[in-house]
This record gives sequence, C-alpha cells and structure tokens, in this order.
Amino acid sequence: MIKAIIFDIGGVLAYDVWEHLLLDKEEGIAALHHLNPQAVWEYGKVLWEEFAHLPAGNEKERKMLEAAYWKKFSKKFSLPHSPEHFINLTDKFIQPVEGMTPLLEKLKSSEVMLAICSNNTEFWLHRQVEKLGLTRFFRPENVISSCKIGVSKSSPNYEMFRAVINSLNGITPFSCLFIDDRWPNIQRALEFGMKGIIFPAESKHGAAYLSVLLSCLSLL
Repeated sequence: MIKAIIFDIGGVLAYDVWEHLLLDKEEGIAALHHLNPQAVWEYGKVLWEEFAHLPAGNEKERKMLEAAYWKKFSKKFSLPHSPEHFINLTDKFIQPVEGMTPLLEKLKSSEVMLAICSNNTEFWLHRQVEKLGLTRFFRPENVISSCKIGVSKSSPNYEMFRAVINSLNGITPFSCLFIDDRWPNIQRALEFGMKGIIFPAESKHGAAYLSVLLSCLSLL
C-alpha cells in the first residue's frame, strides 16, 4: 500500500530551470548573448556540479551563492553584465508543468503523504518553491534537496532517499512511490526499495498520464 508520494521538481512539477534559462532557442542566455550553445551547456554542467551541493543557512547566504554562480558564468564567457542581469531573467523560466498543480491539490485532500526529493541549488529551489506555491502541498521538512544533503540522488549510499524517508516519520521505502523524469534516478529509488514511475517530461500530457496511473493505484 502506498502511503507517500515523492516528487522530483525539475521536469515533473516544474520545467527545468537551468537548461531552459541557458539554452532556450529564443530567450535563453546563450541566444540573447550570442554564445555557443554547446559551450554554455558544458559549463552549465560544471556549475551545476559545484552549486547543487552547496548549502545556505539563511537568505543572505543563498543570495551570495546565486551571485557567485553568475559571476563565474560572466567571467567564463567574458560578459560585462552583473549577476542581477541574469537573476532578473530567471523568473520567466520557472513555470509549472501543466496540470501538475491540480493533481497536487487532489493528492493533498487524500490521506497520502507528499514529499520532494530534488537535485537542486539553494537559489533555484527557493525560487521554485516560492513561485509555484509548493508550501501549500509540501511541509518544509519533507523537501529534500541535494544542496541540503551535499550529494545527489545518484550517490552510492542513497543519502537523499534515506533523508526523505526519515522526514516521513517511519514510513518504509516499500510504502513510497517516487516520481522522476530521469530513469537513472528511478533506478536508484527502486534499488533503495521504493516503487517508481518515470514521468514523461517532454510530453504535454504528462500530468494526465500520471493521473491515470495514480487512479489505477487508488491514490486519487
């Protein structure tokens, strides 16, 4: 019996921030500043590995991390812009996946517990939680991120999955359903003992697809 559903954010609850912010063909930073998309992609991965595992104890530290990210980006591509220039571009790329908010509303009225397990930076996680209103559905202690834990979902010791289980007050992995848009993360969750559903991130019907599956499991 499923007692808790654990969601990834990027690609499931919201569209991935950094990939679209950097590489959107019309409004992404590479397009706006005439940068080589492949070079931006490669350096974006470097910055991700650095900043996705750095914690911030308060708002000041979070803002410092975000500024540091964009200072490194500007220096790498010899851009004259301040961090604020790039930060101001971020908001438009934080958008909910269509249909997922109504689905969360249905789940919230059920008895199933809800949690998040997300590879994320402090600053983009904060912006996603705020803009999408995720505090309506997820208690802060049930929002587990790589920046807080210090490792990603791919870590060999399952630290993020252990953390999310601990946040759910004794619920066993076998009673949890994990939803992610990347198969390697689903595989890690299955190895840990959870059940898993791969979310079709690029499909316009992802929320409908997930709703049907959850209904079949009597979770809606």
